[in-house]
Amino acid sequence: MEEFLNTSIKEVIGQFPELEAILSKHGIGCGPCNVGICLLKDIVDIHQLPEADKKDLMDSIAESISASKGH
Repeated sequence: MEEFLNTSIKEVIGQFPELEAILSKHGIGCGPCNVGICLLKDIVDIHQLPEADKKDLMDSIAESISASKGH
């Protein structure tokens, strides 16, 4: 997960397409965004999620990346 924090969200979604659904569940539409230069680590702050939602989102993303990488 750490290696993707400074990667653009569109690039991370490109490698792990299931993240688009996780983001959408939290009301974040990075998948259809045409810009997509936001870094993964900045997504929770840009979208001003409550602290509990930030943790839930990042935990879900980390679990999904880890499962996809076979860890």
